[in-house]
Amino acid sequence: MVEKQDNAEISKTRLQHKSNTSYDKLLKYLDEMSEKGLIKLENNIDTTDMGLKFYQDYSAVNDLIDEITQRLS
Repeated sequence: MVEKQDNAEISKTRLQHKSNTSYDKLLKYLDEMSEKGLIKLENNIDTTDMGLKFYQDYSAVNDLIDEITQRLS
């Protein structure tokens, strides 16, 4: 996910620029993440505890894939 300093919320516009995606696509992705309980969507975007856990698990899986890929190279 995009940088989030000191548990601060992030604006949709800043997230759009950091993710380099169209605003329409961003809104679609945000709606889906909100429906799944990963973020809170208001004026700004805030990660839920479940969203943070998902991010940590996803990062761990990616790290494991990278480690396996390096061993096989």
